[in-house]
Amino acid sequence: MSTLDYVIREATESDAEGIAAVHVNSWQTSYRGIIDQSFLDNISYEDRLALRREILQTKKVLHLVALFGDQIVGFAGAGPIRSESRVDQHPLFKNASTCIGEIYAIYLLEEHKGKGCGKALFSTSRNWLDRQGFESFVVRALTDNVRARRFYESQGGTLIGEMTIKIHDKDYQEVCYFFRIRAS
Repeated sequence: MSTLDYVIREATESDAEGIAAVHVNSWQTSYRGIIDQSFLDNISYEDRLALRREILQTKKVLHLVALFGDQIVGFAGAGPIRSESRVDQHPLFKNASTCIGEIYAIYLLEEHKGKGCGKALFSTSRNWLDRQGFESFVVRALTDNVRARRFYESQGGTLIGEMTIKIHDKDYQEVCYFFRIRAS
């Protein structure tokens, strides 16, 4: 498999089932040993599907899917920075006029990692953020997700902070990476 084997396109509402399946599978494989296993074992496909249907109706954000043949094997989302992604007290977030975006998620089925698909989703998201007028963007990853952190660092991300997030009923540490698209 190479990057040429993948098709990256904007997602439609009819992609919700495939995206939800990738979401559940990716969490269960990518976060094994990082997030509480009992939580991972009980992730509800139906809940993820309902959430994905709601997310796909959100306008002014990017929803991408990665296809291998006719199967959805990955997805990504991007748009304006969410308030919870603004690292407290970081100077980048003091200027309200700075146009900062965010890549909300990039998830792939395990067997499609390391084959260029994640880079294609990242690059397409970055280019979309640029076309929307964002000067920079952030990406968050669990602190213990070494593979994701290496990926974002290899794409030029600068670590700018760490925060505590809650998943189910437990606290986890998350890091935030900053990417400049153009000089402000």
